[in-house]
Amino acid sequence: MIRRLKRRLGIRFSTKALKRNPGVYLRQLLRRHRSFPDLVTELAATQPVAIVQVGANDGSSNDPLGEMILHRPERVSRALLIEPQQSAFERLAARYAEAPHVTCLNAAIDREPGERAIYSTDMAAASERLGRKISDGLASFSRAHLENAFRNACPAIADAELDQLITETPVPVTTIRQAMATAGMRDADVLLVDTEGFDAEIMAMALEAGLRPSLLQFEHAHLDAATRRALAGRLRREGYRLWASHLDMWGQRVGTGTSPR
Repeated sequence: MIRRLKRRLGIRFSTKALKRNPGVYLRQLLRRHRSFPDLVTELAATQPVAIVQVGANDGSSNDPLGEMILHRPERVSRALLIEPQQSAFERLAARYAEAPHVTCLNAAIDREPGERAIYSTDMAAASERLGRKISDGLASFSRAHLENAFRNACPAIADAELDQLITETPVPVTTIRQAMATAGMRDADVLLVDTEGFDAEIMAMALEAGLRPSLLQFEHAHLDAATRRALAGRLRREGYRLWASHLDMWGQRVGTGTSPR
């Protein structure tokens, strides 16, 4: 309710964002605020963009680019949407079944290809235990991440109950470059990452693979303070102007706004 009221009043100040990354947040208060969707829309108006999304879920739940990818294909040259959870991936693939410019990949991203366990939520059991509908948006390589999420939602939850709520599933793993090759992509204009605490690792892999997208966004809410600062510093050195909310950080590479390449 407070968040909706602030939006209606045009108030953008966030104490959580300030606390999580004061360096980025204080800088952005001194210049024009630019949202990630607005930056993508502006870039896509000058040229069709290639998008890579790691942790796409079903393409509609809290997805800042889902509507543009689906309904404005003239603005998207290629889109690679990567999601390891089978249930979410099936909805993702169905959503884009008639979109030839979109490749949906059922895999996770890591430094080496193979297989790795991912921890997710038993939606029926979790919904019953917490008394509200739980989606499959919560999945991570870290079981501790899910345990902490459940304990924050229900401090009295017992360890034995967590075993009933958290599932472990092996999923295929590929590298970001191999995933892009699957979609016939050599580069990306936009990189979007939402991987429940693995975001800094994915961003590091992308940079190590030579990707320097014009625009990027990742979830920083689950990163520790040192990791947030280190990643923000690295991105600034790579030429990115950064913005942050309490959940996400996003950046525009200087000189890659609306100017033709």
